[in-house]
Amino acid sequence: MSQHTDETAPPRRAGSPRPSAPAPAQHGGLAQFAKRAGLLVLFGLGLLALLLGLGSLFTGTAFGTAVGDADRGMLQWLVERRTPAVDATSTVLSGLASTTTVLVAGLVVAVAAALLLRHWWPFALLAIALLGELALFLTSATIVGRPRPDVDHLDAALPPTSSFPSGHTAAAICLYGGLAVIVLLVARGWWRWLVVALAVLVVLAVAFARVYRGAHNPSDVLGGVLLAVPWLVATTLTVAPTAHDHRTVALRRSAPRHR
Repeated sequence: MSQHTDETAPPRRAGSPRPSAPAPAQHGGLAQFAKRAGLLVLFGLGLLALLLGLGSLFTGTAFGTAVGDADRGMLQWLVERRTPAVDATSTVLSGLASTTTVLVAGLVVAVAAALLLRHWWPFALLAIALLGELALFLTSATIVGRPRPDVDHLDAALPPTSSFPSGHTAAAICLYGGLAVIVLLVARGWWRWLVVALAVLVVLAVAFARVYRGAHNPSDVLGGVLLAVPWLVATTLTVAPTAHDHRTVALRRSAPRHR
């Protein structure tokens, strides 16, 4: 009779470690982030082209003349209704997005969020949002060169930049909106939407203050919104995958292990 030999794998000894599963691919690494950042630069150039086109429309066409007439009508209506109390309040509200406030608050919040979350992505989000907004604002304002509104200004001296787009409005969106984005990405409670609502209120308050004080036309504020909102959204999409991967790793590390 022929003998049959069964070839079977030796049984795993009790207590020996199980074979480790291959590590999942890390999609939030610096290399992937750099690729997304390159696309963000291209988006920024397209956004700049849009701002320059809109600025040319406002300053060199019949449509722009009609927009300017509407701007002057709204500004004059506000000027005629100024009061000392609102004047003082508008000074504070305008200061919420001054250059000093944005730079100092942005740096403090970015560093604090990065240290708290033990990752670089919060710093990257705010830095890219604010520095990119500043570059887009300065470039478009310099090229468009729209004059400031022809009304009485409450500010003793206005910034040397031109009127379009509103830099204060754009900076407020990127600073306070960026902070709200960080909260949305790391928190899961209902209260995070209160942070978003507060950020929206601050932006609206800053925009109102700039128009009320005669520093900008309403259409300049619109330009600031069209600059900052798409830029902040694009910046968030660039950084969010890294934030998601970081949060996933943190949750896995904090999850209880069962033997």
